[in-house]
Amino acid sequence: MKLSRSFLSIFLVVICIILLSNSVQAQLGNQSDITNPDPQEVIIPDDSVSNQSDITNPDSQEVIIPDDSVENQSDITNPDSRESTILTNSSENPANTTNFDAQKISTPNNPSIKQSDNTNQNSPSSLTGININRQVFDNNFAAATDDEAVAQVEEMQALQYGAQLNTNLFGELSSSEDIADELSKLAKVTQKKAAVIYITSLKDKLSLIMIPPIAKVDNLGKKAKNLPKKLIISSETNLVESGQIVRKYVEEANSLNVQKVAREFRSKVTDFQDKSYVKSAKELYEWIIDPLIMEIKANKIDTLIFSMDNKLRSIPIAALYDGKQFLIEKYSVGIIPSFNLTDTRYFPIIKADILAMGISRSTEDQDPLPSVPLEIDTVSKQIWQSQNQILLNEELTTEKIASLSSQKNFGIIHLATHGDFQAGQISNSYIQLWDKKLNLDELKKLSQELKWNKDPKVEMLVLSACRTALGNQQAELGFSGLAVQAGVKSVLGSLWYVSDQGSLALITKFYEQLKLTSLRSESLRQAQIGMLKGEVRITDKYLYLSPENRIALPPEVANLAKIDLSHPYYWSAFTMIGNWN
Repeated sequence: MKLSRSFLSIFLVVICIILLSNSVQAQLGNQSDITNPDPQEVIIPDDSVSNQSDITNPDSQEVIIPDDSVENQSDITNPDSRESTILTNSSENPANTTNFDAQKISTPNNPSIKQSDNTNQNSPSSLTGININRQVFDNNFAAATDDEAVAQVEEMQALQYGAQLNTNLFGELSSSEDIADELSKLAKVTQKKAAVIYITSLKDKLSLIMIPPIAKVDNLGKKAKNLPKKLIISSETNLVESGQIVRKYVEEANSLNVQKVAREFRSKVTDFQDKSYVKSAKELYEWIIDPLIMEIKANKIDTLIFSMDNKLRSIPIAALYDGKQFLIEKYSVGIIPSFNLTDTRYFPIIKADILAMGISRSTEDQDPLPSVPLEIDTVSKQIWQSQNQILLNEELTTEKIASLSSQKNFGIIHLATHGDFQAGQISNSYIQLWDKKLNLDELKKLSQELKWNKDPKVEMLVLSACRTALGNQQAELGFSGLAVQAGVKSVLGSLWYVSDQGSLALITKFYEQLKLTSLRSESLRQAQIGMLKGEVRITDKYLYLSPENRIALPPEVANLAKIDLSHPYYWSAFTMIGNWN
């Protein structure tokens, strides 16, 4: 069932007034476009100091992508407005087969979404200059029905990602019922029950919306027939009507509080010598997970898929803590830009061939990655065995990638090299190849030339040594939108640069599990738990994937400083983006 946007038509008068009255009041921020490579120094400073807060001036309009002429654009801008854009509501493309190549977006009726008069009509993306008035959005969102709220979040996410990625995103706008139905179909295939959770940071509260899969109704008692349609009852009563939206608000977690705690959490968890992250990890758990825990248990959910709002996308969600256990100990987790921007189709990835590439030597003043040859060799030859092709160091060029990709369809593209997701324009973010820095604009072009987004699609892109400017909206959009930009189903990447040894341990264990389960988020979960529990560990001479399975370390890696892989610094940075199946 597709959503109707008729409920938004009453706001046409409002948008006309706004179009006539608003003027450009661009406020320049102080955020540098250059990310400091030290993971403890890439945290965006307190909003009161850097003027980066989305809510410092609640009446201002937030710029999703700044004008190209302004390098240090604040997150807060009061732009001129013009006709806005939105996803079309096409019935021809079901949710799990969204047409990610289409370059057309229709005009919306949503008054919170505008486009700046400064938009360059000759720009490759008509989304440059898109702005969202969060005050209007918050008001509409709070007053919306459950289905309407989901539609509004999906619209906003698509526009934000489209603007940042210079991509016109076209696709179907699925209702919550469509999403629940798709989750139900995936549960039958994968035997894993996933729920989609939208986390939206409103000015005065935190909004949580959870969509579980539609479950069988055979087990419901006769009393359930008399229950209100959208009532969710504790699993202890065994009276649960699944597949309905669960909507909660957390009044304490207003946008100021959430951003403050999120900054504190990121700052502390990225310091492997600091264990005081527990306080903020627990606080975020209480705000994000606890309000939904009864419904999660009632629906027997084992996989949590999050679609996050601004400034929250770089939270290492796996490390949220309930006081006894980390979230990853109880659930597989994943991040999606939005449901409609995610290709959720299931494919047994165990059947995919892998193109394993890496750079171990220093290039363009990047730190060397001495564990890369062992990582590439172990993953491709020992775990994936005959289904592989390898490019190492000087062989890793765009020409060589194109040549191999033209000869064979690779389901997994593995890149053990530096990647940086920086503030500012998308061209600032890159993946390091031997001969050049491949920025995200070039990645998009390359993926289109190599037809990564055409069936059979590239199932997964793995980046084992990347980082992002934590807490910066533009950098977070670049990182969490990477699967959309690269035209692949999913991306495994790290929010901050984890040590060479730490990446080796997690990535190798991940592939070992993937070969067994063929499920992406669950394989990542098992690798993270292995590090947390000390089963995956590094000694002076060996990498232990389990007590029985060890890999000898080469001389250039052996005898390095001993590290404690159980700290979430080493395992919680790794995030599955996009298709989690």
